[in-house]
Amino acid sequence: MRKLIPPMVAALALAALTVPSPASAHPGPRPAAYRLDCDGQAPGSSCTVVASGKSRPNHVQEFVATVRTGEQVWARDTIYTREGQARTRPFPLPAGNVTVDVSVTSMPEKKAGTPLRLMAWNLYVGGTINGQEKTGQNLAQLIEYLNEVNPDILFVVEAYGSGEKILDGLNAGRAEDDRYTAARLTQPEDYSVNGDNLWIYTKLDIQQVYPRYADEDISSFNLGGARLGLPNGKHVHAFSMWTWHELSSNWDGHEAAVQNLYGMPRTKTDQQLAENDNFRRVAMGKSILEKALPSFIGDDDAPVLMGGDLNAWPHLDWTEQFKNARGHAGMVLPWPLTKMFTDAGFTDTFRHANPDAGRHPGRTWSSLSGWRSAPARIDYVFTRGEDVRVLGSRIDDRRLPRHQDSPLDDPYPFYSDHSSVITDVVIRGKGTGPDQPVVHDEPEHAPGVWPEVPAGTRVPPAELSATASTFKPGAGDPARAVDGNLTTDFHSYYPGPPPQPHHITVDLGKVRELSAVRFQPKLRYDMNGTVRRGVVQVSDDGETFRDVKRVEWPMMTAPNDVDLTGVSARYIRLRADYGMGGATALAEIIPYEVAR
Repeated sequence: MRKLIPPMVAALALAALTVPSPASAHPGPRPAAYRLDCDGQAPGSSCTVVASGKSRPNHVQEFVATVRTGEQVWARDTIYTREGQARTRPFPLPAGNVTVDVSVTSMPEKKAGTPLRLMAWNLYVGGTINGQEKTGQNLAQLIEYLNEVNPDILFVVEAYGSGEKILDGLNAGRAEDDRYTAARLTQPEDYSVNGDNLWIYTKLDIQQVYPRYADEDISSFNLGGARLGLPNGKHVHAFSMWTWHELSSNWDGHEAAVQNLYGMPRTKTDQQLAENDNFRRVAMGKSILEKALPSFIGDDDAPVLMGGDLNAWPHLDWTEQFKNARGHAGMVLPWPLTKMFTDAGFTDTFRHANPDAGRHPGRTWSSLSGWRSAPARIDYVFTRGEDVRVLGSRIDDRRLPRHQDSPLDDPYPFYSDHSSVITDVVIRGKGTGPDQPVVHDEPEHAPGVWPEVPAGTRVPPAELSATASTFKPGAGDPARAVDGNLTTDFHSYYPGPPPQPHHITVDLGKVRELSAVRFQPKLRYDMNGTVRRGVVQVSDDGETFRDVKRVEWPMMTAPNDVDLTGVSARYIRLRADYGMGGATALAEIIPYEVAR
């Protein structure tokens, strides 16, 4: 059922909207009755779609709900239920004329399909953090995490010598009917200096591992796969993949976002950024899609499932629709490599399940070295096939709670430098459908290009001075944190900085009635020293300090603001309890006082 909803309609009216579905015995999708529940009437109000259909004994209903304005999709959900009704995940009410499409398909419960959990992950040299973690604890925790996710198919990049250990760890203590098998896809003639790259792990039956494919652009280091048997006698084609990392837009995209946000001259135009993909990756993509896959699959129309690290950004995220999303800085970027996959019929499952790229940026680079300004999503799970239904998808970028007390957590917040991508799908056909809670991505709750300037009047840099407990003379002088120049940084002493906590103190010149203070992380691509945890303190005499707020900040280059309403002081001090790499760095500390 499609219904056009005018903007600013009262929430109660929306909630009361119910359109009955016509009776139909057709097995395909048909319009469904629904109502829209919102907690307010203005754009941004939290809403859900509540849909209902005819419940039938021994049947499963597949509800599909899509929320759009014009051609722009903002929310999408596919839900399987035996109750005859479904409620979507919450989404913010878009501005403008909103269209809601809801359909329902009813099917016998034994023909709902086979559920699969797919997972793609670059392990950063076999779970060793590029050889930096030598105790084996990170790999052990990584395997525990994989067991908790419990994927049916795991696409691995950078196995690099840990493949068999991972297989053994996945199977330790598992029942015979729940065990994994694995295929090392990268063949010895294609090994890099680190060894094997691509693996695939699965609970399904590996019916055939496809032979090595190689041409002038790719080899088994870039693509490999297998035919996997489903429990219902059907099969799928599954592939792990990796494309070239050099001239990735992780650096150039961050730099362009910073330049746009602060009115600096651009180093590269939008078009030049998108052309970065033409350095090897586009040729690799053509070889994968136009040569290798057809050689493996032929005219078989069974579903194709792919996962891996493309080192390329998603064209679906950088459209006109999202140019003002956080970190996009007004840029519209037609990334060619990922568009090739869409044009070849593949679904980017994370973006399909989470169509709002502003609320769900899906950052996968880098959970180790920082998220920077522009969101870099370079890892994917793709699907292709009429029988594939995407139910949900999420990005994981933090250790399990039980691992966050480990000494590894501060220097290595995740088990790799890449986030993992996890997607739940159903392959329609024989089978009882979804049998576990569907994964979902938590919204970032960071709307807009950049945070608004705090309330109050900025204290002029000329009236400020700064001292620090440690600093690099010249290059990292604390005066650089109050000089009004975002391109200069305070940095603790290096190499081998003294252990944290570190302190940097700003003298406001006199006692002031404060409203806020902004801590601007350094804007460089190298985020070493970016403060993660600390305490903001104030003092009247520079000797005795009192705590104002304990802070915990993300690994991003966006400003971090601290409310100082009701605080009067002459000195503001940041005690940095932990900064990335054990160092402390800031571009600016900007105090604001109550406007008079």
